[in-house]
Amino acid sequence: MYKRVIVIVGMPRSGTSWLSQILDSCPSVRFRLSPLFSYAFKNAVDENSTKEEYEAVFHGAYQATDEFMEQTLEREQGHYPRFADKVQNPEFLVIKMTRFHNLLVTMLDYFKSLKMVAIVRHPCGAINSWLATPKEFPADADPMSEWRSGTCRKTGPEEFWGFEDWKTVTRLHMQLNQRYPEQFTLVQYEDLVDAPVNVTKTLFTFLGLPYTSQTKVFLRESQSRHDENTHSTFKLPSVKDRWKTELHPQIQAEIVADIDNSDNSDLRHFLK
Repeated sequence: MYKRVIVIVGMPRSGTSWLSQILDSCPSVRFRLSPLFSYAFKNAVDENSTKEEYEAVFHGAYQATDEFMEQTLEREQGHYPRFADKVQNPEFLVIKMTRFHNLLVTMLDYFKSLKMVAIVRHPCGAINSWLATPKEFPADADPMSEWRSGTCRKTGPEEFWGFEDWKTVTRLHMQLNQRYPEQFTLVQYEDLVDAPVNVTKTLFTFLGLPYTSQTKVFLRESQSRHDENTHSTFKLPSVKDRWKTELHPQIQAEIVADIDNSDNSDLRHFLK
């Protein structure tokens, strides 16, 4: 059984899939995608659930053989890697979530050994990737009307989409980083793209994960070719700047102007 749970969080289209597979490349990790969005554990816990109920979800996810949580199809199609070097009973359970940010404080308070990693992407990059992804942005929705609110994509309080939610979620992650410095850390997507080895080694030290040749190889391979599949973890580094030519200039200008406002000066760091 695992000795620690690690939770990867971030807004949709912020690099959470790539980061999750970087961690999954560690032989001591068992990865599970969003158990609370799976059929097996959908909405099994909320802010009022007990510690034991959360533990039941973690234990169940660790033991389950579930194609969604394991991302079996993505691996079969080559969009996710297959890691051959894995221990039989990994010590670390890694969970990726782009929903349920409203549950993060509860998890951190309940489980003092739990570690959490938030990945934050330039807001123009995150919004552009969302608008350009057919599986994520509804075909009948108007990007110019929806980019800020994300209303067209929301089905419940666990959903976070659009620029306003980017600000809310990023601020939450910054607050958690201050409040739980031993449990919570922030990674900037652009830093990970530009210096994957250094950022990963620092992150693995924080999480207590061993850095092995399998991770080294995946970091190199994941940036050596470009798979246009929107959920693939194999992308050329240049993908981080696509928004500069793809995102509507009006949206770019409004995002930058909004964050340049004195009320949002705390977020300017993420515009680099």
